[in-house]
Amino acid sequence: MNTENILVKIDGARADIILNRPDKYNALTVEMCSALADTAEKLAADPAIKCIVFSGAGRNFCAGFDVALDTGADSTKMAWLSSKSVQTAFARLHDLPVVTICQLHGYVVGAGLLLAAVCNLRYATPDTIFYIPELDMGIPFSLGGVATLARYIGTTRTTEMVLTCNKVTASHPHMQELVTQVLPPEEISEFVDTITTELCNRPASLLLASLSTLREAERALLPPPASDLFTMLYVDVEQDAKSVRNAYSQRFRKRAAS
Repeated sequence: MNTENILVKIDGARADIILNRPDKYNALTVEMCSALADTAEKLAADPAIKCIVFSGAGRNFCAGFDVALDTGADSTKMAWLSSKSVQTAFARLHDLPVVTICQLHGYVVGAGLLLAAVCNLRYATPDTIFYIPELDMGIPFSLGGVATLARYIGTTRTTEMVLTCNKVTASHPHMQELVTQVLPPEEISEFVDTITTELCNRPASLLLASLSTLREAERALLPPPASDLFTMLYVDVEQDAKSVRNAYSQRFRKRAAS
């Protein structure tokens, strides 16, 4: 199941999925999101697998979407379908019948933050940086991201992150409800290994039963986010937004070429 941008490791009841574009800060593409969901579902369908750990190769977990790439969307409909496929991929990851763990370090940006949010447990180093740069990119924060983040840190802090594009570290009090536990860099891998081993030693039926009731409680307390993909249409109306988007993309294309 390994691909150029995704690595898979299996050790007993544990599977690891590693984002493998370290030279691009593990930035996501539409194809990568679908591949992540496909890979995770295949692993979760194996009766032996009880936990999947997501991590990123190199110095960062994930820098969001790769804005240096041309999405190939030449119409509103194609852009909508592209965004819809990504949102569907995250929903598939959220509903996996195994425990999902995210090991975070470096930058956790935009869609990378959403990837972390759909996991059951999130562990991070103190200097892990959470960042929503979409307004700087010339697009709204969509894919259900606002409602998803607000579930964890509330509407006030979500508003601040979305509108100011400020960076927040995992050790900041604002992120306490999002990050399961903050651990020193030299300890996080061993801690995740310990937690994963403990979970893998539990009966699969008990884990699945617990995941089911936890998700039911989540849905009861926090309704799923309404579709916000239509907000992407706004960026094609105003010339100023187009200019911001083009300038941001050009900056990253130059960086990617250097």
